[in-house]
Amino acid sequence: MKYEFEIIPNEQTPAVEEIDLQLEEEAKEYIENHREVLDAFLAFAETQHRAVGLAANQCTLNGERFMLRVFALRNLLDHTWSLIIDPKIMSRFGIKEVKAEGCLTWNGQKILAERYRGIDVDYFDMEGNRHQEELHKGFEGQIWQHEINHLNGVPETVVDASTPDPKPIDVGRNAPCPCGSGKKYKKCCLLLI
Repeated sequence: MKYEFEIIPNEQTPAVEEIDLQLEEEAKEYIENHREVLDAFLAFAETQHRAVGLAANQCTLNGERFMLRVFALRNLLDHTWSLIIDPKIMSRFGIKEVKAEGCLTWNGQKILAERYRGIDVDYFDMEGNRHQEELHKGFEGQIWQHEINHLNGVPETVVDASTPDPKPIDVGRNAPCPCGSGKKYKKCCLLLI
């Protein structure tokens, strides 16, 4: 069967139903049941050269919204794509600040979203292997939060592309960290950039 994917423009993504995979056997069964579609989605993501992530519910598959709890992620070092299956943010770290982000859904615009500087995530890869408490920080952590928000149907604040980007939180290296840890900034959240 031939699969036709398209990105849905200018429409808030609805939440994808939780599947809550716990065991690698469950993940492998889920992947096997959706193998052909997952392979086609990954191939489609690889055509998105401007993107670093693509949530399944941002797309249509043969004219219907693609509602698997999956997103595609491009490796920032070697530019290869992989699928992230049933992702969950387990912990959030550091300062939360507003970031400006591009998004394939809102072409020519940008979204403003609160992002933590670091997160721990659990997910399954395309082989059904479980990854637990994997740390992602800085821009990479921002991408994960963006795509998981798509899957969770979190409403986005969409603004014109000419809107000035929010200023990052400015903290001196030796100042107390704004996260409230009691440590100096240089020994705390600065490490998560």
